[in-house]
Amino acid sequence: MPTEYIALTISIFSVLVASLSLGWNIYRDVILKARVDVSFAIATIIHDSLPNRPRYLNLRVTNFGPGPVTISTICAKEAQLWRRLLKKQKGAIVTPDYSNPLSTKLPAKLEVGDKAELLLPYDKDCLLQSYFTHVGVFDYYGRLHCAPKRDLKKAYSTWRKDFVGET
Repeated sequence: MPTEYIALTISIFSVLVASLSLGWNIYRDVILKARVDVSFAIATIIHDSLPNRPRYLNLRVTNFGPGPVTISTICAKEAQLWRRLLKKQKGAIVTPDYSNPLSTKLPAKLEVGDKAELLLPYDKDCLLQSYFTHVGVFDYYGRLHCAPKRDLKKAYSTWRKDFVGET
C-alpha cells in the first residue's frame, strides 16, 4: 500500500513541476517582452566642425529589458479618441535620414540598456507640418512604442514659433 502512495505522490509532483515549467516558458517567451522607452524632441548639435549648429527632430529609443528588441520602423499616427472610436485613424511611416552619419540605421537591435538616436530633418516641411497625436517606433513583435504626448506638444509649439510665426 505505501508504494502506491509514493508513486502517486511522485506523479503529482512531476505534473506540478512540468506545469510550472510550461507556465514559466510561456510567460518568458510571450508575455515578458522588452520594455522600450521613447522620447521625442528638437535637438541642436553643437560641435567644433559644425559652425552652423544644425537642428534635428530626435527620436530616442532606449531598451529597458529584460531582453533584446529590434526596432524596425518609425511611425506617426493621428488617433484622437473620436477617431479611435470610429476606427478612422490615420497613420504614416516616416523614412529615416539614411544619409545622416549621426543617426542610427534601421533596423537596429538594442540589447538591454542600449539606445538608438534617430535624427530626422527639422525644417518647414518636416514631420511636424502635419498634426500627429502619436510618434514612435515599431519593434519586430509588431508593437508600437510611442513618445509621450507632452514631448510632441513641446515640439509642435517650438516648430510653430520657428516656422509659422505663432507664439
